[in-house]
Amino acid sequence: MPKALRWWVLVLGLATLPEAWALPNPAGGVGGSGATPDGIGGTGIHPGGIGGTGIHPGGIGGTGIHPGGIGGTGITALGVIQRFGSIYVNGQEYVLSPQTRYSVDGAAGTAKDLRLGDRVTVQAAADGQAVAQVVRVEHAVIGKVTDVDAVKRQFTILGETIQAGKMTPLTVHNSDQSLPFAALKAGDVVSVSGLDRGNGHWLATEICRRYPADAAPARVPLLLRGRVDAIYPGQNTLEVGATKLKVNGTLLRAIQVGQSVVVRGEYTDGKTRAESISPTALAAQEVGNRVSLLGYLDRGTDGWTTHGVSLVENHHTLYENGDAADMQAGSMVAISGKVKAPGVVAVESVTFSVNPMDFDFPIIPRMPVLPPVLHHPEIERPEFGPPEIEPLVERPELPDND
Repeated sequence: MPKALRWWVLVLGLATLPEAWALPNPAGGVGGSGATPDGIGGTGIHPGGIGGTGIHPGGIGGTGIHPGGIGGTGITALGVIQRFGSIYVNGQEYVLSPQTRYSVDGAAGTAKDLRLGDRVTVQAAADGQAVAQVVRVEHAVIGKVTDVDAVKRQFTILGETIQAGKMTPLTVHNSDQSLPFAALKAGDVVSVSGLDRGNGHWLATEICRRYPADAAPARVPLLLRGRVDAIYPGQNTLEVGATKLKVNGTLLRAIQVGQSVVVRGEYTDGKTRAESISPTALAAQEVGNRVSLLGYLDRGTDGWTTHGVSLVENHHTLYENGDAADMQAGSMVAISGKVKAPGVVAVESVTFSVNPMDFDFPIIPRMPVLPPVLHHPEIERPEFGPPEIEPLVERPELPDND
């Protein structure tokens, strides 16, 4: 075949084979601008969003917000488990891996201990996906029910008033059995996950009956979280919320009024006995770490707080379902921000009127993400002249032998 004709065949062949324009992708798809199993590779679409400089699940990847953090930073989320399939807390999915560690009120646990509505603190690494490193179940109250108002869906433990919603689950310990609220009786021993409304009132997001009243052992656990409202050293008494507890005086030395604490103990002979008092603080408070908080607002000495964390607003703070004037004590809010200093969060967004079990954070506006510019490889095209034509050879005239 002549050389020029071979070039034309090669060019026409490339034009009819689109796969020849991309290189194989080790991820199982086509690199460059080709397809991956979940979307477009390289600068194209990844699962849940746009890769590279595009959108990852829950935020902007690359130079933007990853789920729960910027770049390789982590996130600490304090809220309730909204649903499973991994776990969802405060509208964000956190992937549970074989390396995820669990605890329940400070004791080692497993993924099987997690229940819908549990109040949890999740520490996660945010590197593409928010992968949970630690999940801590933190019950609000554990103890004996002393009073039940079935009409109001309220009950009392340790003097704390607990309000259950119509959809608040009531389950049986170590069982998949669910109970109607009417099954709750005085004397039952229960654990409650919920959010502190202040002044000894809680919103229950999950209730678990550990023992029915007629089967409770002589000694049952006691737990109470909250803020220290008063200390009476002369009486060896501590006041947390609406509860006054007799304690060993030595336990009071490291505790201050206004501090968030967890009190642990037991009921012995029908009387409460506090055995330990531990200050509590939001986990993983390195400066720059992202924070997701769900709770009720409280007025602190230096401004607004929730869960004992100081909230610092600024002119960049965004408000959803309200504005700055709606920041009031007792308002339930979802807070998104960054740790400015231990115990202090710079607030990026505040969402009002949220349902703890079903809401998402608003999208925080960022610099617009421009579509990627795809640079197609240039193929050096040879210059073609007219095809070479063999010259005509004059046929010699043959002599006429006639």
